[in-house]
Amino acid sequence: MESGFKQTQKPIETPKKSGFKDNQAYGLSKITSTIGRGDDAKNSLVYLTLKWSFISGIVISGLIVLNHWFFRQNLMIPNFMGDIKVAWEIIVPIITLALGYAFGKSQK
Repeated sequence: MESGFKQTQKPIETPKKSGFKDNQAYGLSKITSTIGRGDDAKNSLVYLTLKWSFISGIVISGLIVLNHWFFRQNLMIPNFMGDIKVAWEIIVPIITLALGYAFGKSQK
């Protein structure tokens, strides 16, 4: 007697071998596809550092402004310039270091 339900068999999946060399090659190819090789990697790391420093500085500054405007009700006029200055005191040396490396390495 057939009941109307079909019984399907799934093939048994064999686990993939994940050797150290396979994972290392995969990770290395992802990194080199992102930043390049040799001198290209050095230049792209500098530019990525600059890009993410500016982006993080702008985002942090925006969050500080929002914090002072929306979450500080006891102050009538928000004075957030001191907090923004402290945030950029951390970010500006990173930007200066990256720019110094980018321009200084070509002056050999």
